[in-house]
Amino acid sequence: MTYFMKLRWHDDRFLRSDSVDPDNNYITVYGTDSDWTKLWLPDIFMVNEIPAGIFDVVPTDFIRIYENGTLTISRRHVALFYCAIRLFKVPMTDEICPIQFQSNSYTVDEMDLVWFGGSSIVYSVDFFSMNSKVTSTDTSKCSGGASTAKERRPCLKLDLNISQVYKGFVIQVYLPGGAIVIMLWLGFFIHLNEVSARVRVVSIGFTAMITQMVGVMIVFPDTVQLEPLLVWNTFCLCMNLIAFIEFIVVHNMYITRELWKKQNKEIIVSSPRITQVQPINDATDDATAPTKRPPYRITPYRMDKICMVLFMFTFLIFNVAYWSTFMLA
Repeated sequence: MTYFMKLRWHDDRFLRSDSVDPDNNYITVYGTDSDWTKLWLPDIFMVNEIPAGIFDVVPTDFIRIYENGTLTISRRHVALFYCAIRLFKVPMTDEICPIQFQSNSYTVDEMDLVWFGGSSIVYSVDFFSMNSKVTSTDTSKCSGGASTAKERRPCLKLDLNISQVYKGFVIQVYLPGGAIVIMLWLGFFIHLNEVSARVRVVSIGFTAMITQMVGVMIVFPDTVQLEPLLVWNTFCLCMNLIAFIEFIVVHNMYITRELWKKQNKEIIVSSPRITQVQPINDATDDATAPTKRPPYRITPYRMDKICMVLFMFTFLIFNVAYWSTFMLA
């Protein structure tokens, strides 16, 4: 985040009693001037800053010294900071990101920090990322983080009210994952003996899911560990695995049944529900004769259709549980 911090304090050493307009007359000292190092500057830092994530651009720093003893400094910062958010709810709900500014060496008895009156925080309307947007801000004072009053530092708190932009998550996460699961479901309509086609559907689904997860890591590097996204991506990967295991089992049933058909002649009588099985070699010994019953009570085609219904039913049940848990909890 890039921001400008404007500080104002009073120093009696710069007070001029002979000034005509002390509230408006001032001199400007820039960061490149030699007198810059002779001035006292507030040692304000961001508490929840990530180390080495902030730096000052000195040419933009300047101090205005008014003749009434007031000094103001405007300093540009580029900071990388962290927020304590609820990973179980994000990205389903809005969050509040607190930012604390605190003095490094002065206690509350030596210095006090207060927000400017009126609009203390001014931010751009374009202050948003692809998946979140700052809608409003709240300012307050904080304790300073010390256990005793003598060690407590002056502290100011800024709350960023962040609203989630669902469009990015829907396009990058939920639509691709749902489309992959539906593609796997459509693969059930391919005949069992089309091994290449069924395997390609599962392979394409698995590859697309991995590619989609990597794309999310690139586009949303700060949201990879969010629990709702982890649950969704994990479920879609499991559906890929289930579809592949189902095809292996059903195809094995199909091959076994085809081998059984080669060993036995099926004579289907016109009378309904009557099937007579005639062995190929009547002289074959009973111990070595091929079985007259099919190897499975249920045909592989019927098993495949049942799995197809259960596959989509599982996906629908998961969606009901998923959205009710993360949206309504």
